[in-house]
Formats: sequence, C-alpha cells, structure tokens
Amino acid sequence: MAYDLLLKNGRVVDGTGAPSFVADVGVAGGKIVDIGQLDGPAKRVIQADGQAVAPGFIDNHCHFDAQALWDPICTFACYHGTTTVINGNCSLGLAPARPDERYALTSMLSRVEAIPLKALQAGVEWSWETIPEYLDVLDRRLGVNVGALIGFSAVRRYVMGDAAYSELATTEHIDQMKAIVREGIAAGALGLSFERQPTHMDLELRLLPCNIASSEELVAVAGALAEIGAGTIQFGDFNRAEIAEGLLTRMAQASGRPMIANWAGQDEFEGGAQIYPTMSSFVQSTARWTLLTVATFDGLPAWLPVMNSEPNEKRRLIQDPGVRAKLREDANRTRPGGRPGVDWDSIYIASVALEKNRQFVERSVEDVARQQGKDPLDTFLDLALEEDMKTTFYPHSKVGVEEKAALLKKPGVVPGLSDGGAHVIRRCQSHYTTHMLSFWVRESGMMSLEEGIQKLTSLPASVFGLHDRGQIRPGLAADLVVFDPDTISAGDMDEVSDFPASAVRKRRLSEGIEYTIVNGQVLIEEGEHTGALPGRVVSPTRRSQP
Repeated sequence: MAYDLLLKNGRVVDGTGAPSFVADVGVAGGKIVDIGQLDGPAKRVIQADGQAVAPGFIDNHCHFDAQALWDPICTFACYHGTTTVINGNCSLGLAPARPDERYALTSMLSRVEAIPLKALQAGVEWSWETIPEYLDVLDRRLGVNVGALIGFSAVRRYVMGDAAYSELATTEHIDQMKAIVREGIAAGALGLSFERQPTHMDLELRLLPCNIASSEELVAVAGALAEIGAGTIQFGDFNRAEIAEGLLTRMAQASGRPMIANWAGQDEFEGGAQIYPTMSSFVQSTARWTLLTVATFDGLPAWLPVMNSEPNEKRRLIQDPGVRAKLREDANRTRPGGRPGVDWDSIYIASVALEKNRQFVERSVEDVARQQGKDPLDTFLDLALEEDMKTTFYPHSKVGVEEKAALLKKPGVVPGLSDGGAHVIRRCQSHYTTHMLSFWVRESGMMSLEEGIQKLTSLPASVFGLHDRGQIRPGLAADLVVFDPDTISAGDMDEVSDFPASAVRKRRLSEGIEYTIVNGQVLIEEGEHTGALPGRVVSPTRRSQP
C-alpha cells in the first residue's frame, strides 16, 4: 500500500493503556491505515527509532475561542503535542452575538480569562451572529483541531439582553435558550458549558449571566442535550454547587450526557451519572501575579474595587489606613465552608525587585510577617509598594506529591485545566501534557508511560465523544505526536509581545517533542510550525468532517 506518511520503528503507545510495542504506523488520507512492519512506498518517511509514537494529546479545557481566529495553531498548546483543543469552557464564548452585543462577550472573556482587551478588539474580525456561523468561520483556517463548547453565559446574554445579569429566566427564555443549544449542537458544537464561580465578572464587574441563573434553569437547559441526543457538559467550580445541592448530578441525569467537571479531589460524585472529574496535574500553581495583575481577591467585597482600580489609584488606596482596615476585616473573615478570607500562609513570594528582599523569595507572606512582627496584610501591601508593584506572588498548594498522584490516578479523572489561551498575563499552562510525561511518568514514577498517555488521549476523547481520535488504530484520524520519553519536558516561562496590538503574554515551549501531526500532516517539526493548516472543527455532529 502507498502511504502519505510512514513512521518507522517507533515505540507505539496506542492510547488504550495497553503495553507499548515497536511498530511502523502508516498514514493515508488523513487517517491511520496500517500498524506493523510496513514497507510500502510513502511520500514521507519519519524514522522514529527510539521515540514514542502516541495519539495526539487532547487539551480538555482551553479558551482559544478568539485566539484561534488569528492564531490557527493555538500556540502554545501545539508545541506540547496537543492536536485538539476544547474551547468554550466556563460558560464563555463568542457566539451567539448580535452586532451590537459583541462587546459584552468580549468583556466577559477578557475579564474572566485575563486576555488583554486590546488584543481581542484588534484580533477578532466579527462576521457571525449564530453558533453555526461562528463554527463555519472557525473551520476555514485551523492548524490544530478545535472542539467548541457552547458557553451558557453567551446564550443567556443573547436571549435576555441586559436582564441576563440580574433577572431570572422565564419559561419562554428557557425554551429559546434550548433551541439555540440544539441548533448549535446539530451544527457541530461539542457540548454546553456552565459554571458557578462568584469571582467571574465582566469588565463592568457584573457577575457572568450563568451565575445569575437558578439551578432549575441550568438543569432545564442541560436537558436540551437529551432532546438532541448529543453533546458533553462542562461545569466549572464544582465543589460549592455539588456539595450544596447535587446540581451537577441533576444536570448530568437531566441531559443523559457525559459531564466533565472541575474537581479538587475532596468529594466524590453521586453514582448514576456520567461525571468525569478534571484537575490540574501541577503540584504547585504556575501562575505568577503582581498587584497590577491579580484576580485572587475578587471574591472579597472590600478588595474588589481596590484591586480593579487604575495603578496610581491602587497605590493611593492601599496606603490609606481606612482602606487597609476594610481590607483587613475582609481578609480575616471566614468564608462559607470555613475557608479564610485570605490564607496568608498559602500566598508565597515568587520573585522580588530589590536585592535586599531576596531573603523573602519562596516564603509565605505569613512567614515573612512573623519575622517582621507585622500583620500579614501590612507585610503584603508594604512589600508590593516598596517594589513599585513588581513583586510577584503565587498560590502555594499544601497537597503533596503522593496525595496528588493518588487523585490523578483515579479511574475517570482527566488531567488538564490548562486554560490554554487564557490568563496570558499571569501564566502559560499548555505544558501540562509535557509536565505529565516528564514529572509524573519519568521523574516520580507515579504513573507508567502507557497510563500517562491514556489520560491525555483516549480518556478525554471518550468524554467528549471524539471516537475517531485518541487512539492509534486503523481507521482513526492520524493525530499523532512523536517524542523522546527520556527528554520530554517543558521549557522555562518567558514573555513575548506577539498578540494583536502588541499585547504581552506568557510563553512556554517544550523539549523532546519531535513532531506534532494533525490529520496526517506534520504541523510542528522540531519546534517549528511547518506552515500546514490541517486542523478542523471536530464533533460527532459536524457534517463537514471527512
């Protein structure tokens, strides 16, 4: 048989969790056609001796909704072996939107996901209103595959207008929302996303519409997936909602569809529903923020207006004793569930601007405050002021390596939550895939290579109904990644100004990945984009798929 692409003598890790084996993989017409000892002619042969050949990774929680329109390879996910990204999470999206309502969706995406507004405004050329129209525009020029969820906040805003931020939906509103969802799923949307997150607001500091909706409304709209018999539900910030009222279980049962839910590992879901927890694979957060980029305190009423003020006004406010008294009161109060307003022992200093403060790096604010004999709030604010707001901080997790590994290894737990394309001013976590294979597989030995690959490929493919991807098997799409298991790792995080309007974002590249192959075409070769754009919008209901 003649092949378009032939990968020779690779260590095939097929995505099923089965033991790896040495074989050739033949590709033709964008699909895997043969596995074994293959000798047919090929347009291109890649010698994969000593390299792992695995299904392309599926990044299950991204926000490339806008970026994919100007950056079809969705950097930097593709550099870490990702061949499919899932967008539209956390109830956010760019459709549906009438021409005079486009800013409303941009405002939500910018504020919640820390994407510079100027980049969104300069980079997005609007030409759609409906979800099917958006999918058609997206599908014209893609390097990686994109699975697009329907953001419920966008749908609610479209149906209810400004009332979406304050009013309950009527029966008529709910029927209109369900009709939009059914139309979107039929056109190729991958599912529907919701959230319960009281810190998620737009640039006008209005709670996202999804957070205004009643639980009964969310359950009713989720039922649209049962009516069409397709789609996956994504739900952000599960803990409060599930513990309080079993909301996720009710939504999964009403829809009859799989649900992927953000999970911290403290609680189990009820049985009788297809709920797949997803969690970060990082032991410690990779986020780095200053007082000019922070969103950590948005759930505290006194902190919200201060942290969202302009830089000069922020400096003035946090020096005001009266303002500090209110911030201190908020920081010291107990939140619902017994959590502290601010846990100063979990806020660590990542870097300092002044040499004399270097002694504080990798220590908690609480620890430094004890040394100085000061209140933690004063230590925190005084340090930031002294360094002209250039001090960087990060949230420090108390979960250990063994505890994290036990959670990640649970059946059905999907590693991810990269937020690819989001929080670009604070972090770049598209490397969770290379981190999984370097830290959890090679360095800690907590997971076999076969287990790690299954978690990154066939498991998320199954959750999202992408049954033509996620495994190396004849007849499936040729989404593949070739890498060196002994050297695969993530590079250091740096900063570039390559967004529209020269906006700045964080960047992290990879090491050890030789090829990222999408639909049978080499997309990334030795860290460079080949110029190919073989991606497409992927969904079981997308009729344009081959």
